[in-house]
Order: sequence, then C-alpha cells, then structure tokens
Amino acid sequence: MINKTLKHIEDQTGLKLSTCDYFKGIKKLNGNKYFNIVLNENTSESKEYNTLEKFANKYKTIKIEPNGVKRVAIFF
Repeated sequence: MINKTLKHIEDQTGLKLSTCDYFKGIKKLNGNKYFNIVLNENTSESKEYNTLEKFANKYKTIKIEPNGVKRVAIFF
C-alpha cells in the first residue's frame, strides 16, 4: 500500500519520496491510516512539501500533515 501510494505520487508530481526509517510502516490516527516520509528540507521551507500539498488539495487522493521538522504524514 505504501509503495503504491509513493508510486502514484511520483507519477503525478515527479517527487521521489523516502519513507521514514524511525517511524516505519502504517500507523493509525483516529481510525485513519497513514505512513511517514522524510523531506530533504524543513516542511516550512520545502518545495517538496508545497508540491505535495497542492497535489493533495487538488486531487483529494491523499491527505498530508506535517509530522515533525522534516517528516510528513501521508494519509490514505
């Protein structure tokens, strides 16, 4: 499921994202499943985060939330 979502994001945005090595696998928050990725820059300054946010808001296939300084939660 994670690889399929990452492939979908890469196909649509061109972003090659890496999963978080510390918080691995699928997690749940309020019944919603998510996984973490790590960006190269802080989320507040990241072009990758801006691209992800625009993609998520436009197509509604994923939802994203900052989950640390460089970590982002991607909800299915």
